[in-house]
Amino acid sequence: MAEGRGKAQADELRKSRTQLLANRYKADGLLEQVAAEQLRKNDVILVIANEVIPGDGEIIEGAATVDESAITGESAPVIREAGGDRSGVTGGTKVLSDQIKIKITANPGESSLTA
Repeated sequence: MAEGRGKAQADELRKSRTQLLANRYKADGLLEQVAAEQLRKNDVILVIANEVIPGDGEIIEGAATVDESAITGESAPVIREAGGDRSGVTGGTKVLSDQIKIKITANPGESSLTA
Protein backbone atom coordinates (compact mmCIF):
# COMPACT_ATOMS: atom_id res chain seq x y z
CA MET A 1 0.00 0.00 0.00
CA ALA A 2 2.83 2.42 0.85
CA GLU A 3 4.47 1.70 -2.51
CA GLY A 4 1.25 2.57 -4.34
CA ARG A 5 0.89 5.79 -2.36
CA GLY A 6 4.50 6.72 -3.15
CA LYS A 7 4.00 6.10 -6.87
CA ALA A 8 0.86 8.24 -6.85
CA GLN A 9 2.76 11.09 -5.14
CA ALA A 10 5.58 10.82 -7.70
CA ASP A 11 3.08 10.89 -10.58
CA GLU A 12 1.45 14.00 -9.14
CA LEU A 13 4.83 15.72 -8.80
CA ARG A 14 5.68 14.91 -12.43
CA LYS A 15 2.41 16.44 -13.58
CA SER A 16 3.04 19.58 -11.53
CA ARG A 17 6.45 20.11 -13.10
CA THR A 18 4.97 21.21 -16.43
CA GLN A 19 2.98 23.87 -14.61
CA LEU A 20 5.94 25.32 -12.71
CA LEU A 21 7.71 28.53 -13.61
CA ALA A 22 11.25 29.36 -12.55
CA ASN A 23 13.07 32.65 -12.03
CA ARG A 24 16.32 32.01 -13.94
CA TYR A 25 19.30 34.37 -13.92
CA LYS A 26 20.38 35.56 -17.37
CA ALA A 27 24.03 36.26 -18.26
CA ASP A 28 23.51 39.96 -17.44
CA GLY A 29 22.38 39.08 -13.90
CA LEU A 30 18.73 39.93 -14.47
CA LEU A 31 15.96 37.42 -13.81
CA GLU A 32 13.72 35.93 -16.47
CA GLN A 33 10.71 33.73 -15.90
CA VAL A 34 10.85 30.41 -17.78
CA ALA A 35 8.95 27.14 -17.71
CA ALA A 36 10.56 24.58 -15.40
CA GLU A 37 11.14 22.14 -18.27
CA GLN A 38 13.44 24.73 -19.90
CA LEU A 39 15.91 24.57 -17.01
CA ARG A 40 19.25 22.97 -17.80
CA LYS A 41 22.16 21.77 -15.71
CA ASN A 42 24.18 24.73 -14.35
CA ASP A 43 21.31 27.24 -14.70
CA VAL A 44 21.02 29.46 -11.62
CA ILE A 45 17.57 30.25 -10.28
CA LEU A 46 16.01 32.19 -7.41
CA VAL A 47 13.28 30.53 -5.32
CA ILE A 48 11.43 32.54 -2.69
CA ALA A 49 9.02 31.65 0.12
CA ASN A 50 5.86 29.78 -0.96
CA GLU A 51 7.35 28.70 -4.30
CA VAL A 52 8.00 25.12 -5.39
CA ILE A 53 11.60 24.27 -6.26
CA PRO A 54 11.42 23.53 -10.01
CA GLY A 55 14.38 21.16 -10.27
CA ASP A 56 17.10 19.32 -8.37
CA GLY A 57 20.01 21.51 -7.36
CA GLU A 58 22.51 22.86 -4.88
CA ILE A 59 21.95 26.03 -2.89
CA ILE A 60 24.74 28.46 -3.72
CA GLU A 61 23.43 31.41 -1.70
CA GLY A 62 21.06 31.80 1.22
CA ALA A 63 19.17 29.54 3.58
CA ALA A 64 15.51 28.55 3.82
CA THR A 65 13.05 26.25 5.50
CA VAL A 66 11.91 23.62 2.99
CA ASP A 67 8.89 21.31 3.08
CA GLU A 68 10.11 17.96 1.71
CA SER A 69 7.04 15.98 2.76
CA ALA A 70 6.00 15.33 -0.86
CA ILE A 71 9.28 13.47 -1.39
CA THR A 72 10.18 12.04 2.01
CA GLY A 73 6.82 11.77 3.75
CA GLU A 74 8.36 13.52 6.76
CA SER A 75 6.01 16.25 7.99
CA ALA A 76 8.62 18.41 9.71
CA PRO A 77 10.25 21.04 7.46
CA VAL A 78 14.04 21.09 7.17
CA ILE A 79 16.63 23.86 6.95
CA ARG A 80 18.62 23.94 3.72
CA GLU A 81 21.56 26.32 3.29
CA ALA A 82 24.50 27.07 1.04
CA GLY A 83 27.66 25.06 1.71
CA GLY A 84 28.05 21.82 3.59
CA ASP A 85 25.92 18.72 3.49
CA ARG A 86 22.57 20.54 3.74
CA SER A 87 22.80 22.38 0.43
CA GLY A 88 21.07 19.84 -1.81
CA VAL A 89 17.44 20.44 -2.75
CA THR A 90 14.96 18.29 -4.64
CA GLY A 91 12.59 19.47 -7.33
CA GLY A 92 8.97 19.41 -6.21
CA THR A 93 9.67 20.48 -2.65
CA LYS A 94 8.43 23.84 -1.37
CA VAL A 95 10.33 26.76 0.15
CA LEU A 96 8.45 27.87 3.27
CA SER A 97 10.57 30.84 4.32
CA ASP A 98 13.23 33.19 3.02
CA GLN A 99 14.84 32.81 -0.42
CA ILE A 100 17.62 30.74 -1.94
CA LYS A 101 19.72 30.87 -5.06
CA ILE A 102 20.04 27.40 -6.58
CA LYS A 103 22.34 25.95 -9.24
CA ILE A 104 20.43 23.28 -11.17
CA THR A 105 22.24 19.92 -11.16
CA ALA A 106 20.08 17.83 -13.51
CA ASN A 107 18.82 18.25 -17.06
CA PRO A 108 15.19 17.50 -17.90
CA GLY A 109 14.56 13.76 -17.69
CA GLU A 110 17.32 13.31 -15.11
CA SER A 111 15.72 14.93 -12.05
CA SER A 112 13.61 13.39 -9.31
CA LEU A 113 10.49 14.89 -10.91
CA THR A 114 10.98 13.09 -14.21
CA ALA A 115 12.73 9.92 -13.15
